Amino acid sequence: MRYMSNPVLILQQVEYEPASLIEEVLNAAGIETVTLFTHTDSIPIAMRNYSGLVIMGGFMSANDTHLEYINKQIQLLEWCIKWNFPVLGVCLGAQLLAKAAGAEVFVSPVREIGWYPLHPTFMVHEDPLFKDLLATGISVLQWHGETYSLPYEARLLATCPDVLGQAFRIGSNQYGLQFHTEITIDLIKEWLEKGQCEKEFLGEDGVRQLLNESVVLLPVARAFCRTMVSSWIGLLKP
Repeated sequence: MRYMSNPVLILQQVEYEPASLIEEVLNAAGIETVTLFTHTDSIPIAMRNYSGLVIMGGFMSANDTHLEYINKQIQLLEWCIKWNFPVLGVCLGAQLLAKAAGAEVFVSPVREIGWYPLHPTFMVHEDPLFKDLLATGISVLQWHGETYSLPYEARLLATCPDVLGQAFRIGSNQYGLQFHTEITIDLIKEWLEKGQCEKEFLGEDGVRQLLNESVVLLPVARAFCRTMVSSWIGLLKP
């Protein structure tokens, strides 16, 4: 267990996309977490009172900079990049990190909803979070309609044939994950209930396939999440 004098800040975009397993791993390691809801709570301008930053997903776009809470998250991430502060961005969180680093966020060439393969690049061998990603890859849950270009000087850690930017690292401790690593079966069911357009995109057969695949693929994906987040803990500010 690693002692942290400051908590990890979690920025949650919508009530049904919590940090879930990510927060569970942090708390199990004795690390306090503080969750702020981005559209109602005040977003800090700097991270001096925290040891790390986790930004979760949501239905909004990183290009919605006319929304104050989107713009403030980008500004906060710019601060994190400048000061090499630990970040873990999931889905929208990854897109916000990419945009803060000067990359483009755009409509994904393939709308990924469901389980898709994740393949490591040669750069994982020297990466503390992804070095344990199986050489043959794993399957991860995707739930997005936008993606990003690779930020300048970022290291591409994981990819797939249709949407190339699946995981990247900026500096030594800032990570963007296009996929959802925090997921549980209950969250998947809730997303299907609330995501009418995603449900229509999948169709009845696709929904059935998604749920069936989740039973088989979730255990491996969640084991990888635990390993990855445990490694990220080692990069937090003491």
